[in-house]
Amino acid sequence: MQETETQIPAGQAEAAAAQAVANPAEAEQIQVEQKTNKKSAKEVLKNYFTATRIAYLGVFTALAFALRLLQFSVLPAVPYLQLDFSDTFVMVCAYALGPVAGMICGVLKELIYGICFTKTAFVGELANVIIMLPLVLIPSVLYKKNKGIKSVIIAMSIACAVRVAWSFPVNWLLNFPVFVGMNWETGMPMFLKVWYWAMLFNLIKTVALAVTTLLLYKPLSRLIKLTSEKFEAVSKKRKKV
Repeated sequence: MQETETQIPAGQAEAAAAQAVANPAEAEQIQVEQKTNKKSAKEVLKNYFTATRIAYLGVFTALAFALRLLQFSVLPAVPYLQLDFSDTFVMVCAYALGPVAGMICGVLKELIYGICFTKTAFVGELANVIIMLPLVLIPSVLYKKNKGIKSVIIAMSIACAVRVAWSFPVNWLLNFPVFVGMNWETGMPMFLKVWYWAMLFNLIKTVALAVTTLLLYKPLSRLIKLTSEKFEAVSKKRKKV
């Protein structure tokens, strides 16, 4: 039995070597394809993370983080649910630079906040990212296909409804249990006692974020376009030199 087990890998290795020798053209083609795939992936990353895009990501992340620090209560019944406008710049980033850049900005904002101030071992920040997903991704993805104001309003309305509905399970299963010290037996019933206030809070926050994003996007998009053109002109001059 031992001889048979040791011979099988050797036989497989010999067969593979024989196949490579018998079909050198196929083996060479496979190697070329692998190199091409690796090169194309690097090129995609290089083309996406340009100096201009990285600079804007840094600016939007810094602005979002600054607003993350300015939290305030809006409903006396649930004072621990605090509103901030940090996701406004995350959404503007998603509109201006694309949904991937928007999510990177949102994750970086919560990561920096968590490193500085977290009291929940980053679980609360993770919950914020999860709740943020519909409001950032839905409008920015649809905006790439339809850029009219009607399409923007419709997409934003859909995103607001999805975010409010999505906040229910996230708050019930994650946010409230984490808020009371990682205690799911206490946190989940606590949420069910005030779920209507929590839903009202998320509705207010979602609408406020949508309105401020729509107000800020146009003037910021013009600035972004002008700055991008200047960056591209400078980079072209350097390449020629």
